[in-house]
Amino acid sequence: MAFLLAACAGTPAQFELIDDMQAEGTTVPIFAVTPRKPVDDPKVRFGGGRNSELSYAEIDVWVPEDRKPGTIKAPSRDPDPATEFGITGIRETGSAAAQLALINAQLRRLKPADRIVMIFIHGYNVSYVSGIYRQAQLIHDFNQPVVGIHYSWPSAGKTSAYLYDRDSVQFARDGLQKTIELAARSEAKSVAVVAHSMGTLLTMEAVRQLSLANRKSVLAKISPLVLASPDIDEDVFASQVAVIDPKPEPFLVLASRKDKALKLSRDLRGGTARVGQGDDIASLQQLGITVLDLSEIDDGQDGASHATFANSPTLIGMIQSGAISPVSLPETREAFAQRVGDSVADMLFLGN
Repeated sequence: MAFLLAACAGTPAQFELIDDMQAEGTTVPIFAVTPRKPVDDPKVRFGGGRNSELSYAEIDVWVPEDRKPGTIKAPSRDPDPATEFGITGIRETGSAAAQLALINAQLRRLKPADRIVMIFIHGYNVSYVSGIYRQAQLIHDFNQPVVGIHYSWPSAGKTSAYLYDRDSVQFARDGLQKTIELAARSEAKSVAVVAHSMGTLLTMEAVRQLSLANRKSVLAKISPLVLASPDIDEDVFASQVAVIDPKPEPFLVLASRKDKALKLSRDLRGGTARVGQGDDIASLQQLGITVLDLSEIDDGQDGASHATFANSPTLIGMIQSGAISPVSLPETREAFAQRVGDSVADMLFLGN
């Protein structure tokens, strides 16, 4: 059980300063927003405690070239920039206004058509540091010209703290709403929201709050909304979607019948199915949601098949080649097959 519950967590990591002068790699800037409590250790910066105030930082993450796509090697005490992640710089920005100015400065370096902000929301049992490295890996490996914002909600970072993390999701809703609103005020043409596992519940709650607050202009700027391995009760999810107006387009769910972590979550709740298991595709499609099936992707597995969306070289290659693009993905299997072929469509599309 402990092994399965650890599926959302990456290798325990710290921030180590990397000297990249003689190594091949890329620096990926990440704008971090968190309601975590700060800690004294500068290599950890924030723990699992909760803070009523949001903290803002700009973190330059070093991503080495000498590694397999989808992998993250946390830095050692004497980090090797040729193979290990790390940081080349970190700055506290102090306020939402200062963060917004820096985000806009990064957006202006991109072509107008590429000016997209990507907000990533991690899952259960993920530390501040590990979540930052994960988003840098996603942006680098997916080869997406986006400006990354990481919303790090106060996960305890312990396999035994599942219920604490569930409560932290409720605590962190307002902060995520503010973060999405911040991104929507930027000069980006759209805001891509990507969430994983328990972070998908947090995301749906924040988006639901935006709708209840009649923040239609903010909701209209979310494109796409991607929920990877959503650990959400199917009935709860349907009630959340029913409130959201306008619904983000496209709206994607990445599901897998092999996801052992979601099976355990289901069993802990007396057999209540989770959205990410893909058990009721027709109902999701009736809600206007595109479902991609990752069950047949065999590489990049994490032992519980719970982080395939980030680990799989096959899926990463499809995104890099343009075979899969969340912004332009067709809503029907037939349209998708015409573009990329029946074999890929059969592997990825659930339902008709």
